Amino acid sequence: MMIKSFRITCCDVILFQTSCSVNVTDVSSRSRSVALTFTTAGVSCTFSLTADRDPGADGDSGANASGCDPDGESKNSFTCRIPGLDPGTLYCLTLMSKEDGERTHMFVFWSRSAGHVDWYDVTLEDSDSGTTFRTRIQDSAIRRSGFSSLVPGTSYTVSVVASAGNKTAPPVHRRASTAPSSVHNLQVASLSSDRLRVSWRGGPGRAERFRVLLTDPDRVLWKNISVPNTETSAELDGLRPGTLYAITVETEAVGLTSRASTQGVTVPALVSDLRLDNNGSSDRLQASWVSPVGGMDVYLATLSALGLPTQERRLHPNITRLVFSGLTPGRSYQLCIRTTAGGQSSETRTRGRTVPLPVPSLSMTPLSDGSTLRLSWTPPRGDWERFSVLLRDGLTVLMNQSVSKPSQHHLFSIPGLVPGRLYGAEQLLVRHADETTLSVFWTPPVGEWDGFTVLLREEKPATAVVQKTLSWGARECTFNTLTAARLYTVSVTTNSRNLTSDQVSVTAWTSPAPVTRLQVSSHGSTDSLQAQWDLVSGDLDSYRVLLVQDSSVIKNQSVSAETSSIVFHALRPGALYRVVLTSVRAGQVSRQAVAEGRTAPAAVGEVTVSNNGRLDFLTVSWRPAPGEVDSYLVTLSDRQKTLHTVSVSKSSPECVFNSLVSGRLYNISIASRSGPHLNHTFIQERTQPSQVQNPTATHAARDDYLKVYWRQAAGDFDFYQVFIKHNNLFLQNQTVLKTQSECVFTGLVPGRLYTVLVSTWSGKYETSASTHGRTFPAAVRFLVLAGRGTEDLRVTWSAALGDLDHYEVQLLFNDMKVFPPITLGSAVGECVLSSLTPGRLYNILVTTISGPNQKAQFIEGRTVPSKVKNIHISNSGDSSSLKVSWTPGQGDVDGYSVFLYRRDRQLDVRPVLKHHSQVTFGSLQPGQTYRVTVQSVSGDLLNNSTATGCTVPSAVTGLQVEELQSSCSLQVSWQDALGVSDGYVLQLLDDRSCLVTNSTQPAGHTRFRFDGLTPGKRYRVLVQTTSGGVHSLGVSAGARTRPAPARGLSIQANTTTHLSFHWSPPDGEFDFYDIFLYKSDDSLQERRRGQSSSQQCSFQGLRPGAPYRMVVVTHSGEQTSQASIWARSVPAAVVSLTARSGNQSGALWVNWHRGSGDLSGYLLSLHEPVGSQRAAQALGSGATEFVFSGLVPGRLYRAEVWSLSGELSHRASTLGRTGEMLLVILVPLVVLVPLVLLVPLLLPVPLVLPVLLVPLVLPLPLVPLVLPVLLVPLVLPLTLMLLVPLAPLVLLMLLMLLMLLMLLVLLVPLVLLMLLVLLEWDEA
Repeated sequence: MMIKSFRITCCDVILFQTSCSVNVTDVSSRSRSVALTFTTAGVSCTFSLTADRDPGADGDSGANASGCDPDGESKNSFTCRIPGLDPGTLYCLTLMSKEDGERTHMFVFWSRSAGHVDWYDVTLEDSDSGTTFRTRIQDSAIRRSGFSSLVPGTSYTVSVVASAGNKTAPPVHRRASTAPSSVHNLQVASLSSDRLRVSWRGGPGRAERFRVLLTDPDRVLWKNISVPNTETSAELDGLRPGTLYAITVETEAVGLTSRASTQGVTVPALVSDLRLDNNGSSDRLQASWVSPVGGMDVYLATLSALGLPTQERRLHPNITRLVFSGLTPGRSYQLCIRTTAGGQSSETRTRGRTVPLPVPSLSMTPLSDGSTLRLSWTPPRGDWERFSVLLRDGLTVLMNQSVSKPSQHHLFSIPGLVPGRLYGAEQLLVRHADETTLSVFWTPPVGEWDGFTVLLREEKPATAVVQKTLSWGARECTFNTLTAARLYTVSVTTNSRNLTSDQVSVTAWTSPAPVTRLQVSSHGSTDSLQAQWDLVSGDLDSYRVLLVQDSSVIKNQSVSAETSSIVFHALRPGALYRVVLTSVRAGQVSRQAVAEGRTAPAAVGEVTVSNNGRLDFLTVSWRPAPGEVDSYLVTLSDRQKTLHTVSVSKSSPECVFNSLVSGRLYNISIASRSGPHLNHTFIQERTQPSQVQNPTATHAARDDYLKVYWRQAAGDFDFYQVFIKHNNLFLQNQTVLKTQSECVFTGLVPGRLYTVLVSTWSGKYETSASTHGRTFPAAVRFLVLAGRGTEDLRVTWSAALGDLDHYEVQLLFNDMKVFPPITLGSAVGECVLSSLTPGRLYNILVTTISGPNQKAQFIEGRTVPSKVKNIHISNSGDSSSLKVSWTPGQGDVDGYSVFLYRRDRQLDVRPVLKHHSQVTFGSLQPGQTYRVTVQSVSGDLLNNSTATGCTVPSAVTGLQVEELQSSCSLQVSWQDALGVSDGYVLQLLDDRSCLVTNSTQPAGHTRFRFDGLTPGKRYRVLVQTTSGGVHSLGVSAGARTRPAPARGLSIQANTTTHLSFHWSPPDGEFDFYDIFLYKSDDSLQERRRGQSSSQQCSFQGLRPGAPYRMVVVTHSGEQTSQASIWARSVPAAVVSLTARSGNQSGALWVNWHRGSGDLSGYLLSLHEPVGSQRAAQALGSGATEFVFSGLVPGRLYRAEVWSLSGELSHRASTLGRTGEMLLVILVPLVVLVPLVLLVPLLLPVPLVLPVLLVPLVLPLPLVPLVLPVLLVPLVLPLTLMLLVPLAPLVLLMLLMLLMLLMLLVLLVPLVLLMLLVLLEWDEA
């Protein structure tokens, strides 16, 4: 009954962050491959299967590994196949999840043992702590066992023992190990651009060491550090900045590893040589830098200034230059360049400023004093700190002075100016002026000239812009690329050789530039519009803005030249507006810029979203938005993913969504659409969450504890809330993360049935599922053994805490039930267990039962050992020693103690093993009475049994036994014994040494008679001397009683020569019979020997009528007795007895001859045919005849002659008829004559009738002789009758005559035949 082989496999379970636990459904093998099928509840799990050769098998212990493929479209069912295995080899299969690599479940498989097996005992022992797990698998079940909740990282020894009845096979051992737990809370922190810190928390179970592995994105191993199992962190240095590394922490134990991995990024390095330059621009800044060392993902450039929105740019890592435009002139900006890599970043900052704009509308006019000039201007756009005013005379600076920021004019008082001097060309006129072009013409001057010099200056500030030299024939000059809305002075000087005339000047305004990039936007506002435009080049006084709706001017506003936007309020939601914008300078108006814009439609109101308690349904309704709306656009999105978009007419403000995920929070956008604008109203609502599946509450064998677990609810939810209540009273509740599916309640009442509600919460919605769970009942308290006896134990206890249904009391011995459990009510606190085995140590289990749960409390109790029985104190025939023996009492004992006392004094004590039951005490006094106590010991309990004994007294002498004349008595005599004695015991034993009777005689008596014994039996008389109930060696003598005579001797049968006797066996015993037959003169006729079983005897050849005496002598040993009886043989009957009429019709002569033997006389009797006696006559022994007269003539009589001898007689009889016999002969003739005459007519009748009558009337010996004679006449007539038709009538007549003759011939025999018949009837 040896187990052929078994194997151990370990499978992974969820321990941290993964849910790749498995359920093995099938293991199959072929000669060179093995397949494992299993299911998992995890998502995106991958597994590997390893087959390791059994270490105890021959050959190399190599390993084969294979991946596991999903079955079909299912992602939860997998099949792993490993080919190329050696046939007939035992392999250990290890299934591991690649996500966590952890195994704390162990499965054991084995082959069936040969022969009959009842069960297998599977034992799993922790090699370190010695903790043992056991389970029993029936042979009819699948030979597989699983152990769960094992300690990770532990080596275990597995043994399987096959059992059949009380026989067990040697155990088969294997070793297996659980993989260590992977570390928990693995975290990576970047300490600097080249250093990382890794920290973790050790998982449950045992670990020998940790190993930290660091690999770069190219999977090149950079670091491999071994860390003791007491450490929980490690630092890694010498790394590249901004690089993503993979960090793996392996836990090593018992030759197995498990790993946990994460990623970490070093802090990227800073950029260097960061600059922010304006390059002379008022609205542009250029940033530049040098790329950092190491890796990075992106640059994040941020330009910020006080009071302005921040500008952010995301740049590719290969960009090192960036231009910001549209900035405010003269403003100081701060630039931050942040390098990012994997969520880590570092930043570098610098500052820069744009160039301020020149002041616009600069003009200088003389005052009335003739020596003072007034310089006026308007503030420029942007920021500035102060003004710097320079007054020049040609190339000479006459004044350089700073003016505060708020000033808008300055006075120059400079002596030496020539008042009223005018220089310039004659009749200089402006031909054309637009935004960028200024054209002047003039009339020729008087005189001669060589050419003209035309100078274009800006008035404010007075700056020469362009100077052109024209030929003498030129009459006009055009300047291009001028600044719009700027006041220019054009001076024309006539040149003649080296002489120049005074300048003739003319001033003109360029036209204001029209507004470009006019944009009208609501910016999501329902009642306002913002118009934005780019500031026009040149100088402006203001902008004029018109808001038009449906050809009606709603608003007409002017804004300053520095303004680039305007907002219109109190507009109608969703309405279409047109904005007309013109720039104004010195009364001049630019060309119009027109743009349309629409206010955002108003949002809907009173939005209502309801799931109606359904898991996959949402209905949306709202109040229509005010203002103008084209339609509504309802969008349902889920986690940034749009699921449904529905366009709804503005007349039907509602929408329904189906087939949604339960418990999911959906984003619902209801957009009022007006033109291209949408105004979204966002609302979030959830579908009703699904309830959990199969909630289960288990007590985990604890009396104040319930563990609730369930299958995850479908769909989305936020958390679980678990309530526990009793009698509709909520007692506790817990909030459980949605990633978990269990919770624990403690502090509960033992044995109580609770209702557990598991609520799935998603937002404000909940769905509950309920189950019932009962805590493990508490054990009884203060369980004590209150009383004990040899066959009973009494236990008492205090009631168990909490709720319970009843108690069950079980009695165990060697872990086996002794009796069926006893059920007691919850109010009972004691129990008496009876009919127990004395002296046995029991385990008494008092089990508290609440529902299906039970909790046992046990106590050991030992019954009082039973007293020994049948204490026998034997002296073994020795007068100086006593041998004590006893029969062990019922039950168990540890041993015995035997005490010897004489009166009240203890003489000796002997310990005796429990398997022994005798002890001998020596050196004792003959004839002395001793007391012996045998003490049963079981544990600390004792039970005594006491008996007394005495040494052997002296034996008697001169014993004699004499038989008496009586067959039932024996006489015994003896001489007194020497020494002390109480008396004598006489025992009468039969030949089989069985006691027949006994008698006790006091001391001094030396004679006794036994009566009432069995006759003929041999007895032995045993005489013993008694002293204190002890008998001496017996002295015996034998004798036999006389046998009893045979009983009931009688004559069984007698004939003339034969006598048969019968008797009954005599009382008692005998050996055989002697049988004697004596004649009347006491001479011996015959002697025979009969066995004891004989009860009859017969004698032959005796004399008829003679008397005999038979004697039966009974023998028993040498003793005899006899019985006798007289008997007579039957006298012989007379011979030749006859009875005849003697020619007389009324008389009958009877004569005979004497028979042999003795006779005393005759007795004659005559009887009528009907049987009545007619006459009787006694005659002497010499008579030989006698005549009866006076009889009826012709009657048949019966005569009887009795031969007499003593009281016996012997009959002889005969028949005789008196005379007158003629009538008998005539009767047949009278009948036959008519028959002869009728022969021709009745031919067949007479022929057939004799044939039929012959067998009936004749004696059987005569039938064969007569029948052939009768057949001849029958056959011949019949033949003739057949020939009648063929013969002539004559022939027929002849034949008939012949037949008559034949009948006459036959008539005589027929008559004789009838006479014989009549005689036969008469004799009968």
